[in-house]
Amino acid sequence: MNTGLTPALIIGLSFAYIGGALFLAYGVYLSYRRGRLHPLLLVSISAISFSWIEAPYDWAMYAQFPPALPRMPSWWPMNFTWGGGLPSAVPIGYVAYFVLPAVIGAALGRWVIRRFGWRRPQTLLVVGLLVGFCWALFFNAFFGPRFGIFYYGLVIPGLALFEGSRYQYPVYDAIAMAVQMMVFTYLLGRTDGQGRNVIEVWADTRSTSRTGSALLSVVAMIVAGHLAYGAVFAPHLATKLGGYVTSGPTEQLFPGVPNQPR
Repeated sequence: MNTGLTPALIIGLSFAYIGGALFLAYGVYLSYRRGRLHPLLLVSISAISFSWIEAPYDWAMYAQFPPALPRMPSWWPMNFTWGGGLPSAVPIGYVAYFVLPAVIGAALGRWVIRRFGWRRPQTLLVVGLLVGFCWALFFNAFFGPRFGIFYYGLVIPGLALFEGSRYQYPVYDAIAMAVQMMVFTYLLGRTDGQGRNVIEVWADTRSTSRTGSALLSVVAMIVAGHLAYGAVFAPHLATKLGGYVTSGPTEQLFPGVPNQPR
């Protein structure tokens, strides 16, 4: 392990690797028990599949990571993360980062539905959005910047917390992450009597075999994850290319690594 890793970085890496592995393992276990792919495993696969978009997302958001973090090799697709490329923990870390709040949102949403008798689709979407927003604020606005795991070099003026400092955080990032987690909350929480989510139900109507339905479910979940993440990434890319992301500190964020230029 790199001796330049701080305790906070080690905690972050542990959350990514251990958390992601646990969700994947539990998803495999639940799938084995039910004799078909479980929604938990499906959303975990979806999260890994669109993790490659994190690198261009970092570039558009001016997100920078410490040089001590291990990085993906140069052949990684669109490896635009400034200062060495995408951290290697991101693919498995996306499972922990996106699935944990979705599991919490689905459980909380189901409790609200039982308690108050509210409509299931709307409740899951709203609860998923709120839980996702709070999670993104905690992880991206406080834990990451305050402990030096990552910084946002530039933000849109007037739309960030702690603007002008190295701890600044673009609130629109929390909204984007919340939307993605809202989608996962819905796909985890809205299931039928057989425990199938809406994509599994659709796949069962398109295939006569269990294997065919499973493959369709995986492909559809990957497509859904990419569409949702692409939709929340597009505005960030547009504002970056349009030159609207201009506010930030003048100090160097990490020693030995120049700040990402505008």
